[in-house]
Amino acid sequence: MPYAIAIGDMNADGEQDVMIGCDEAPGSVFLNGGKGTAFTLVGFGDGRGAVYGLALADLDGDGLEDIVAARSDAPNVVYFGGMP
Repeated sequence: MPYAIAIGDMNADGEQDVMIGCDEAPGSVFLNGGKGTAFTLVGFGDGRGAVYGLALADLDGDGLEDIVAARSDAPNVVYFGGMP
């Protein structure tokens, strides 16, 4: 079940992508193909706990957005690196 959502450019292609945080399931990133093409689904995370908050920022200075997930019943986590 989805609990949190965030919008950002996860693969630095200039298109806005959609991140979904879930309850007891891995998260999802829907990469926007742009110009009317379909979104590509990429999973992330270990599926532990309930992700009740997502934030996006370039925390390590590599020019790519990183995902910060606030979770209940599991440690909060940061996923570094961009998406393919």
